[in-house]
Amino acid sequence: MAKRKRKQKGSIWKSHGSWYVRYREPDGTPVAYKLGSVKDYPRKGDVLDQASEYMRKVNQSVAAGTEEFTAGTVSEFFEQVFVPVKTLEIDAKTLRNYRQFWRLYLEAQFGRLRLRDVTTGTVQRALQAIHKEHGDRLSHATYDMAKRTLSAVFSLAKLLDHILINPVQGTKIKGMGHRNQRENGAYTLKEIQRYLTLVADNPQLSATIGIAAFLGLRGPEIEALDPSCYNGETMRIPHPKVREQGANIRMPVIAPLKRLLPGWTEKISLERAEYHIKKRLDGGGLRWRGWYGFRRGLATNLWELGVDPKVIAIILRNSEEVTRRHYIKLLEDRKHASEGMDRLEAAFEKAEMLQKAEAGKPQ
Repeated sequence: MAKRKRKQKGSIWKSHGSWYVRYREPDGTPVAYKLGSVKDYPRKGDVLDQASEYMRKVNQSVAAGTEEFTAGTVSEFFEQVFVPVKTLEIDAKTLRNYRQFWRLYLEAQFGRLRLRDVTTGTVQRALQAIHKEHGDRLSHATYDMAKRTLSAVFSLAKLLDHILINPVQGTKIKGMGHRNQRENGAYTLKEIQRYLTLVADNPQLSATIGIAAFLGLRGPEIEALDPSCYNGETMRIPHPKVREQGANIRMPVIAPLKRLLPGWTEKISLERAEYHIKKRLDGGGLRWRGWYGFRRGLATNLWELGVDPKVIAIILRNSEEVTRRHYIKLLEDRKHASEGMDRLEAAFEKAEMLQKAEAGKPQ
């Protein structure tokens, strides 16, 4: 680790009900360390001694050229460094997912290990232990998210020079968990109409479903919207992670959605909307496939209407490769299979007609 030219005092700052001290690594990377909650330490002066002691150890460790201070446990790094840093960089929902996966599946395996002692083999054995405990009760996507959470933690540790390599790289989760049926994850136009009929008496729910179905937004993008984003013709889509004005784009609003938007009066909570929608499902054949099913449904419905995949990619704000791989390929395979069976049917009927004709000839 490179030596700093001067000692740092650090700066104390309050965020999300906690006190933090901020300082910089030798390469300029910002680091935040959690000192305690505002509930336990109401005033800034209450944490001054803690901040001074922490920065003394940081400067002492750097001056000695050692990693003793920075090489704490994975749990300490997650709570005191990873969470504070990511609070400033990512949206609240993604951070909540990281914390949930850490608490449910990862803390028991990694929490007490020293950060610098974790190897690729350690990670692989831990993932296998999680699979041995939960098996196929968890989906493959859940194991994938657990691995992604670990990778994010160790990527930050590597960026801050706490470790030399990311030990998650090279690990495998093949065969872990059941596969989700992606082909069943898209709402048809008929299903969208049925959902709109189901919530017709609630304008806010109707508008929420319309926005998801006819704009194809991701969940965080929907929750970042407010009624001021709509100007009567287009919808301004604010990027939930980027606050610069130039990061906003506008999407055209079609007539069916325009008729729903007057009922949109407040910011959207997808969790609350899902709760109220599910309460209305009465076993009438409607199946809840999640909010992302509306995005997949938009791509599917556009493709079945003959829209070019390049145009679909522009509407979804994806690359054409991603659009084809996740939305189009299954449909194309299904179409080719259907065409093949149509040819078989035609050949069979032709042979059947020839056989009847031969049977009707005079002997």
